[in-house]
Amino acid sequence: MGALVGVRTAGQNARHSGPPNVMSSKQVLAFALATSLGAVRCSQPPTPPVDAMPVDSAADAGRDAREDDSAPDAGEQDTGADAGVDAAPFVVYPGVDDRCPGAAHCPMGSDGMLYVGVARALINPTIVESMWTDTNMNNLWESGETYVDTNGNGRFDATWIAGFSSGRPATSIHDDLEVRAMAFRSGDVTVAIVSLDIVGLFRDDMERIRQHPSLAGLDVDHVLISSTHLHEGVDTVGLWGESPFMTGVNATYQSLVIERAANAVRDAVRDAMRPEARALMRVAQVLTVDGMMDPRPYVSDTRDPTILDPTLTMVQFVRERDPMQTIGTWVNWAAHPEYTGSRNNQLTADYVHTLRDVIENGDMMSGVAGIGGTTVFVNGALGGQVGPGQAAPLDRMGMPVRNAGLLKAESCGRNVAVLGLQELRRVQGTANNGLVTGPMPITYRTAKMHARVLNRLYWLGFQFRVLSRQLTNFNRSVAPSMTNVPWVESRATYLQVGPVATITAPGELHPELWVGAQDMRWSFNLPRVTERDNPPDFMRAPPPPYLRDLMLANSGVRYAFVSGLTQDFLGYIVADWNYVLHPTNPYTQEASGDHYEETNSIGPDSQEHLFAPMMDLARMGAVLDGGAGDAGADASADASADGGG
Repeated sequence: MGALVGVRTAGQNARHSGPPNVMSSKQVLAFALATSLGAVRCSQPPTPPVDAMPVDSAADAGRDAREDDSAPDAGEQDTGADAGVDAAPFVVYPGVDDRCPGAAHCPMGSDGMLYVGVARALINPTIVESMWTDTNMNNLWESGETYVDTNGNGRFDATWIAGFSSGRPATSIHDDLEVRAMAFRSGDVTVAIVSLDIVGLFRDDMERIRQHPSLAGLDVDHVLISSTHLHEGVDTVGLWGESPFMTGVNATYQSLVIERAANAVRDAVRDAMRPEARALMRVAQVLTVDGMMDPRPYVSDTRDPTILDPTLTMVQFVRERDPMQTIGTWVNWAAHPEYTGSRNNQLTADYVHTLRDVIENGDMMSGVAGIGGTTVFVNGALGGQVGPGQAAPLDRMGMPVRNAGLLKAESCGRNVAVLGLQELRRVQGTANNGLVTGPMPITYRTAKMHARVLNRLYWLGFQFRVLSRQLTNFNRSVAPSMTNVPWVESRATYLQVGPVATITAPGELHPELWVGAQDMRWSFNLPRVTERDNPPDFMRAPPPPYLRDLMLANSGVRYAFVSGLTQDFLGYIVADWNYVLHPTNPYTQEASGDHYEETNSIGPDSQEHLFAPMMDLARMGAVLDGGAGDAGADASADASADGGG
């Protein structure tokens, strides 16, 4: 499902379900309202005038103002000298603004000795009201349906579930929603990763985590904040409230999430400071495919072109003084956590819950032992509807589970975890018990970037305060328009821990931007194109090296993956050679063919403004042009395609 505007109907989970060009009721409302505001043009978006474009020569380049989170109502006026413009002219991509080693706060850099700490906390909400008369049995609360007003305030104070349609109330908690953190320390470099069981989090709230008082004085160099992109958890973005134009964010819950995330980072960093936190690592990578190299028993891709990376990466950290004791496991796999489906009203972490549980505790019926510790899961390149659409995980009886539901989510999580544990056991049987030998330094480089938001539905979200995030280079006193285009600030980070490297994506990265379009192995013998209208323009697809190639070409890197929905939450990041908007109703209506994701992207600039900085960060350390890095990348690609590590 898309990251920012959840207007996909329940019937759009599978590729060919329903007419692709018929607007949902929510889209009709959005289109009518946008038209009345003059926000929608019947043409492709033109280039903004020169005075609305960023420049590269401001003294405070890249800085945005901090006065307000979003555009005000049309009647508000900004009386400041800047007439409401949020920032001075800025640089779209200023380049790296922090790195270790190299920055003043980490002058010594890493000494190669690795310390790892972990922590976790619950982020379950308090469900205040959950009972209503679901007259049409669609699992949604709609205006006019009666409800039990427990607190007598005349409102249905539901806990709104993010993902799919708005108006989906939570009735109970099936399994815990969690925040999990892992901290790495080496020399004077400390980096933390925190993963939250939520649909997403804007950069503004991520900064609130980083600036939280509980982290004061800990000397943490960098914090990566990631969302599992859960479609069965609480709305933390705003788009899934009781109606499309009422936020679903509960301020009390949002504060709890921020506080628990900050506290988890604090506890993980403190854990990494203990002498017994000295760690060794072993890494297992395996393709989640069956014996016929078909990924669909685990995951599928339901957008053309069929390209996906179903690699499961498990980085196990064990105590140096007791290698049989797991500190934690850093896990990456790409799939939308929506296997439970759109008709579910129970809060659940979907397959992520079972995946973590089996890795830690094992599965007796599968004959696989767990490895203990704390598992920190980070999603991957899941754009383009990589998820449950055509997937059919096998249940305990060996029967495929095709229909959405808790059984499908549980089966997926268990099977992926079992496959990973089996591969990890195989690695453990190799030389040195599969443990990485030699120094394990920590390095990172990170960069700020700005992205232009041309999606008119997002404009409405800003205007009506459904989306609350800071905008820049934008006059807040008037409505968004093509002469007053909102921009957002975001961030990407390259992180390397020993032989493992990850690059963060501030949204849902389409896999063809990760592995490229030319290597047919990433289609796994499945039809690449199924739609006749507006098919992918492969002639415009760039040649290698691709992002994955660049990552594997960095010195010392043997394993690489994308950390999706990390550092921000900015919708689908679509390849420009397959980006098509509806010719008359862009964003409110899908173009014919397979182009839902465009309606949930910032606009045609997503590759240039969000993906290009990722490529730049990866390229900085890559050895290319026939160097050792190219050979390493090719060897790793061959091993991955063969199902090896």
